[in-house]
Amino acid sequence: MACSDRAGAEAPAPVLLFLQQQVVNWERVAQLADWHRLTPLLYRFLRALPTVPDAFLALLRQECLAITTDNLVKLQEYQRITTLLTRHNIEHYSFKGIYLAQRAYPERGLRPIGDMDMLVADKDLFTTVSILAPDGYEVAGRDDVYYQHPDRNMLEDLHEISLFKPFFTTSRFDIDLHWRVNCLVKEIGFVQLSDMLYPPGFEVEKQVLLLVLHHGINNAWSRIGYVTDLYFLLSTAEVDWPWLLEKVKQYEAELVFFVGLHWCGQLWGLPIPPSVQQLMAAHRVDRLAGAYEQKWEACTIAPFSRRVLAYAQAQGVFRRRLSIYGTYALSFIFRPSLLTIHHRQLYLPKEWGMATVVFRAFQGLLRHR
Repeated sequence: MACSDRAGAEAPAPVLLFLQQQVVNWERVAQLADWHRLTPLLYRFLRALPTVPDAFLALLRQECLAITTDNLVKLQEYQRITTLLTRHNIEHYSFKGIYLAQRAYPERGLRPIGDMDMLVADKDLFTTVSILAPDGYEVAGRDDVYYQHPDRNMLEDLHEISLFKPFFTTSRFDIDLHWRVNCLVKEIGFVQLSDMLYPPGFEVEKQVLLLVLHHGINNAWSRIGYVTDLYFLLSTAEVDWPWLLEKVKQYEAELVFFVGLHWCGQLWGLPIPPSVQQLMAAHRVDRLAGAYEQKWEACTIAPFSRRVLAYAQAQGVFRRRLSIYGTYALSFIFRPSLLTIHHRQLYLPKEWGMATVVFRAFQGLLRHR
């Protein structure tokens, strides 16, 4: 209930009754709110309730001030960067936190930003890094080994690199520079800049698609904050549902999308068109949603293999499940590797095939010894 866009109104009677009748572990509430990225929303909801301890509210208030300040600084930095890239004719597209905090949530301080996620064309990646380098941005440690490889295999082997720029003591700006947004692995499906820019329009629908791929498929809706992103995004504008449904179907992400919609409707009353509700009922979304929801108390992101399993289970056709398992198995065997020799890291591109498997096995034996 704290995550509703109506949270500024009078608290619902069930909340007041619950707080009067239950002994609440407020420390646990704070931990859960931090993990699920809901601290600002929780504070906005609870600050006027008489039964909430002052010390707990003071803790939330301090966290909210830090988040709001951090967001404002990052939004200002992003505006400066986007102006710089536009000046150099670099097409780019923001998504996730940097977009949602500014465009979807009722207030800019309600959605922690974290990294600044930007999508550029693969042909512009190295130019973008060179434009940002004089401004103080460096390629983060592990990514730099891939980036320095002369054959540019990185464009196929990875889908993003991280750039950072220190500012004010230990703080720093972090940019996740994507040239693809993978659906687990690119062999299963991916989105690139051209998919976001063309056809023009459908801005909210395209942002929803990115959330479904990243939050829903790649992270199995493991944080309630992922669902609130979907909720506030769908609450901000009229949605072209036929276009959106066709897109999620194209990526075989219908059921995963419907799980997110299920929570948006059940928890916060998001209006869902009757035709979409019929599709959700036919897919028996509630069963999968319940399985995902049980993991919300774990406060951990499931291992990648389990997320692959969750996505496979969300497919209605058994042949599609087998295809996902096979694709994942091949991507696990044939993948780029970093081999450490005498404290130096060597990049082994995926195209080396079985050689990367042998190197990884050898390195594993050395670590075991």
